[in-house]
Formats: sequence, structure tokens, C-alpha cells
Amino acid sequence: MNNIENFEQTLYLDAKAGFTKIVHDHGHDLYVLGFYHTGSYSLLPMFNTLSDLKEVFEEEYDNEEDDFLLAKWNPDDFPSLETYSEYFTSTEEACYELNDTDFSVTDEQSQQHWQQWLQALERVLIRLDTEGVFTNGINRNKVTLAILAYDETEAVQFERIKRINPPAVLESVKTDFETMIASRNKVEQLVMAEFENM
Repeated sequence: MNNIENFEQTLYLDAKAGFTKIVHDHGHDLYVLGFYHTGSYSLLPMFNTLSDLKEVFEEEYDNEEDDFLLAKWNPDDFPSLETYSEYFTSTEEACYELNDTDFSVTDEQSQQHWQQWLQALERVLIRLDTEGVFTNGINRNKVTLAILAYDETEAVQFERIKRINPPAVLESVKTDFETMIASRNKVEQLVMAEFENM
């Protein structure tokens, strides 16, 4: 078993226990559930509830409508981000093994390895979904499985969301992500236009 396979099996076992507990504790209040990564071989269990979203939107964003999607989809605003980490101690150890820098690999090989790691996260969520972990006592079509990161564009995140969620979920979040993608594109175009006019 190679390092990625070992990591994937370890993550599966930890995530099955951790997500089962999260679903049990928060049930119908959940709207997003999955993993948050920091751009390296490390991750946290990630979820948010409608109750926490409402509270954060009121307290941190003053109910500014333009900021609602940021509050809804930015994991840094999820009060629960680091909770339930105790279920993922074996995964953390497996991540340390993957993080050992091998200076003999090329940039291309390093990128391929990184993509394999991200694909392992997807496969674990799909496997748990197939086993019914995300339907035990809750409406699966109201919970978006996601793998989010602070440094990825919404377009990249949405492509991943499309691969690991049923059509009903995609229909419910499609407008959110299309709006965020369009907003980012508009900002980037304005910045480019300013740069070209310098």
C-alpha cells in the first residue's frame, strides 16, 4: 500500500467516526460538510450550521446583504472549523508522513502527488456518502459536501462540489457559486484594466 492509499484508508476510518458524530450532533441544522485544507498536506473536518451562519452574518457582517455568500462559504468564518479534530488524529499523523519533502521529485511529480491527495479526499466523501453516513436522520439534499481551501477560486471549488454531490444539491447551490465566480471575474477584470492603463 503506497502513502496515498494508506492516507486514504486512514482518513476514511477517521472521517466515518467524525462525520457520524457531527451528523448526530447537528442533524438538520447542517448545510455544508467536508474537509478544509490549507494548501499543504493537512486538513480539518469542516462543517457549518444554519444557526451559526445566521449568528456570524449578524455579528461579523452586520447583515450586509453583499457579504452573505462570503459568510456562507468562507470556512474561516465557520465557528466549528476546529471542532471534532480529535477524531482525525490518525489522519494528522498520515499527513505528516506525506509532508516529508522529497527534493528528488520534479515540480510536475509534486503537483501530480498533490492532485492524488485531493482526489483521495473526494473518494473518501463519495464512499461515506454511498454508505449513507450523510443520510442518517438528515435530508441529504440539504447538505453540500465540499472540500474548501482559503487559496482556491470558487470555480475550482464548485467543480469539485459537482463531482461529489447529487443533482438536487447542485441545483440549490448553483446560484451561490455562479454569483461568486462572476464577482471574482469582475474584480480581476477591473484590476487587469487598471494595470493596463498604468
